[in-house]
Amino acid sequence: MRINYWITLIFVSIIYFSNAQNSVQEYVDEGVELHDKGEFEAAIKQYKKALKISQDDPLANYEIASTYYAMGQNGKAIKHADVVIVAKAEFMEPAYILKGSALDSEKNTKEAIKVYKKGIKSFPNSHLLHFNLALTYYNTGDYANTEKSAINAIESNPRHASSHLLLAYMMADQGKRTKILLAAYHFLLLEPNTTRSKPVYDLIMQQMNKGISDDGNNTINISIDADSGDEFQAAELMLSLLAASKNLEENEGKSDLEMFAKNSDSFFAMLGELSDGEKGFWWEFYVDFYYQMHNEGHVEALSYYIGIANNDPETMKWLKNNESKIEAFGKWFGTYKPSK
Repeated sequence: MRINYWITLIFVSIIYFSNAQNSVQEYVDEGVELHDKGEFEAAIKQYKKALKISQDDPLANYEIASTYYAMGQNGKAIKHADVVIVAKAEFMEPAYILKGSALDSEKNTKEAIKVYKKGIKSFPNSHLLHFNLALTYYNTGDYANTEKSAINAIESNPRHASSHLLLAYMMADQGKRTKILLAAYHFLLLEPNTTRSKPVYDLIMQQMNKGISDDGNNTINISIDADSGDEFQAAELMLSLLAASKNLEENEGKSDLEMFAKNSDSFFAMLGELSDGEKGFWWEFYVDFYYQMHNEGHVEALSYYIGIANNDPETMKWLKNNESKIEAFGKWFGTYKPSK
């Protein structure tokens, strides 16, 4: 009889535990749904019900932390993120990101950087941890560490559009024209049609036409920063010469978009020719990619594809009439392998 009693007790305990876990998940699911509707207070109530059943549940703690962060209650967000981090539980990686973001929101930048670095030790290939660290460095004006961390993010996930965007804007702050273009082209390749896309397209056009002026007497003046000290200084002069080429007789009648496609192709070809023996991320990641694209004949397709950001009739007409070129470009992009 005693054996049967213990068997019955264990069986009841298993059923109770299973039902409790189901309730935790149900409360969390309801909380997430309310959070997504912007009903944060109601979501918190559901998460608290889940935590009454299992106070250390990693998902419930992470989700309540996320909602507190959305409400601007960063102290409470950090408290619950810490439960997940200390337990080394599931959702530990996003908990580090959330805690770092909450600290950054509180202007506790030094602690935020420490948290991201600690998270990276546990998750060295987390592009989001590297990116958030880069963003924090950027907001402090630390460009060297911004670049280093953004590159780490891209190397962890080459298709993380925001990391390319951060590099583009950081280089724009420093006036590094070629690097602006390389990162900006890549961002638009990955994200051509969001609210972030049009300003980046405008930035590319601005940089492609920079350094030339017309004195009104049919004379084109070209100016560059001869003392920039940038590794792409030779490319800076070529960019201005390309912009001025619109006035050549051979280009008479070409539209701005046609000239953009032609000059982009010449730009990538020129960078490829300059890259012999060059090392480093900018040469081995970006220049190699665009030089191969030039060699395979896909730059025209890229130029019009990223033009989706501008949504002008000429671009849309070209895309409609050249679906095969876009398809071929997409296949090439999907199978591209670095040569270096």
